[in-house]
Formats: sequence, structure tokens, C-alpha cells
Amino acid sequence: MISKLSGRRFLGALLVLVSLLGACTKKPPESVAAQTPEELIKRGKGVYIANCSACHNLDPRKEGSIGPEVVGASLELLEYRIIKNEYPPGFKPKRQSHSMVALPHLKEHIPALHAYLNSL
Repeated sequence: MISKLSGRRFLGALLVLVSLLGACTKKPPESVAAQTPEELIKRGKGVYIANCSACHNLDPRKEGSIGPEVVGASLELLEYRIIKNEYPPGFKPKRQSHSMVALPHLKEHIPALHAYLNSL
């Protein structure tokens, strides 16, 4: 039986591995302006599945094992949480766990992630 602590370490290691694999691409993402809204949403869904779903949930409308539901997240919140691992000024978090790590390598993917999370 896996203890909660061991399970969290496993999920953390899995998240890091998935993030690294997601970052290992030879083709840089297209600029936001060059993509249709549908392309942006599709790209955002891929970013979410590869980098966020392990902790939040495969369905961003539902709570995850570690992180809260994230559907409808603002661009500002995504930028602060993903790049800086902080909350925007005045933001009241849904959880006080502080489990999320900064994922600054996703900076250029935030507009696509925002488009996906706000398309549901």
C-alpha cells in the first residue's frame, strides 16, 4: 500500500516527467496571432493534458487529487501560478496546499491554455 506522502511524491515526479516530455519538442509553437481560436483551444487542451491533469483532473471542471478545478481561470491567474508560483494580488485561492510548482517553460503556452480552460 502506498502512503499519502509516497503517493504525492510519485505524482510530483510524474508531473515533472510529463512536463519535461512536453517541453521536448523540435517545433516551437505557432504564435497566438497565427492560430485560429479552434487551433488555440486544441493546443491548450494538449498542454493541459500533458502538464496539468495529473494533479488537477483530466476534466478541468472537476477537482483533482491535488489541485482544484481550473475551468474559467483568468489569464492573470494562469500567468502568476504557472510562471511565478504565486497568486495575483487580492486573489483568494481555493486550496491552501501550496503543492504546485512553477512551470516557467510553459510561458509561451499560457494563451492556448487560457483559451482551452475558458472554452468549456
